[in-house]
Amino acid sequence: MNQFHITSLYPKNKNGQTYGSAAYATSPETEPDLILATGVDGTDGYLLKKDMDGEQPKTPEEAIAIQNSRSPDGRDIPLYDKDGETVIGVLHVGGK
Repeated sequence: MNQFHITSLYPKNKNGQTYGSAAYATSPETEPDLILATGVDGTDGYLLKKDMDGEQPKTPEEAIAIQNSRSPDGRDIPLYDKDGETVIGVLHVGGK
């Protein structure tokens, strides 16, 4: 039986986090830890995947509660340098 090992296409920072464009990911599971993005002021940086994904519900009831608690104006997500620590901007998602 053949076994395939998934190797990351993404470089790692000093903290062991992968970073780069999500365009190369074949599924959400293969996205880098820090996803390339452009902030509201045009700054290029990285979003933490966990910040972008947001809170994940464990039950349908939790999913409804999360949906109902979201602001109609969207939310701001910190934009980091590739070190995954230094905040260099913000990305706004959601809203109308």
